[in-house]
Amino acid sequence: MKNDIRLNYPLWMMAFVALIGAFAYGIHSPTMTKTETSLMLEIGGLEGFVLLASLLLYVILLTIFLIKVRNHNKENPKQKLAIWSIRPPEYLEQDEGMTHITRVAVQKVYTFYTWSLPLLAAVVILFPLTRLMIIYGILALAFIQYLIYYLEIRKHFKEETE
Repeated sequence: MKNDIRLNYPLWMMAFVALIGAFAYGIHSPTMTKTETSLMLEIGGLEGFVLLASLLLYVILLTIFLIKVRNHNKENPKQKLAIWSIRPPEYLEQDEGMTHITRVAVQKVYTFYTWSLPLLAAVVILFPLTRLMIIYGILALAFIQYLIYYLEIRKHFKEETE
């Protein structure tokens, strides 16, 4: 169970969220030049580097992730992960104990969103934030969601191994 990709799934998603944040920084303020026959977008040196590096890392990470999912599905034909499923693949529900652990973790994430979404909405309404800051706020919520879920699941598995 220790090497089960479903336990590490939140870590993969946190990495993807972080890379999306880096990508957003890379494209947040291009200089646009319009002429009658063309449109030119210009990105600064640092932003361009961050943009290309985040795209490259994203593709590499996605490739590794898809290989791991494929290997998991081959090794566990009864517990296959569907990448495009509506139901999150990190739900662990093989038995009653795993269902309970998943339920507790999901409750903590739900409680987090109950407070954080209205707070983020209030901050966006009250303060003049740039689009990049709003995107970072949304990405932070997604990152923290996966972090809460992962820490809760990990806590229960640490108790099992002790």
